[in-house]
Parts: sequence; structure tokens; C-alpha cells
Amino acid sequence: MRIFEFMNYKLILLAIKSAKRCADDIRSHAIGAVAIRQDGIIVKSRNLSSREKILDAHAEIRVLKKSGKGCVIYVARARNNSSIGLARPCGGCIQAMKYMKVEKCFYSISDNEYGVIKF
Repeated sequence: MRIFEFMNYKLILLAIKSAKRCADDIRSHAIGAVAIRQDGIIVKSRNLSSREKILDAHAEIRVLKKSGKGCVIYVARARNNSSIGLARPCGGCIQAMKYMKVEKCFYSISDNEYGVIKF
């Protein structure tokens, strides 16, 4: 595994760890997000209760507010059975990422697969 792939894998794992910290009542939508800022600082967040229907409850938006413009984002979904699920960002989160000039967004697809959105 190349260094770049190894770093992506480690940061996806960090997003998964953040997702698993979600409260039990929102386990069906346990999403974690990690961002690397331009200065190299790593910022992480998780989604809020699924009862919240506002975009500000999404992990991607929460991490964008902390990281600022020009970052790289990693998003992962942790399922109840400890497997990894699809965490492709919604349209609202993608628009926010474009506005914040995110370079790339890596997201989990399954246990050993991830996708990427390049902006």
C-alpha cells in the first residue's frame, strides 16, 4: 500500500471511530467526518440526532465549520452490526463543500472500499 493510500485509510478509520461515538438513539445514521486543514491540523466531528432535520446536524457541515476553506474531508458511516456503510454526502453537504473550496471528499462505501469526490 502506498503512503497516500495508507494515510487515506487511517483518516477513514478516524472518521469511523468518530461515527461510533454517536449516541445509541442515532446509530442508524452514525456518520463521522474528519478534515485536514491546510495547516495540517486534523478536525473531527459526528452527526447529531437523526431527529434534527437541519443541514447543520450533518457531520460534514459540522467539520466544515471547524476546519474552514481548502481542506480535505473524510466521511464514514458505522452500522449497528459493526460494519461500514455508504456515507456519500447529500446534495446540501456537497454544495457546502464546493462553497468552502474543499479539495476532495473521501467517503466510505463498504468495509474495504471508499469513494472520492473531487471539486
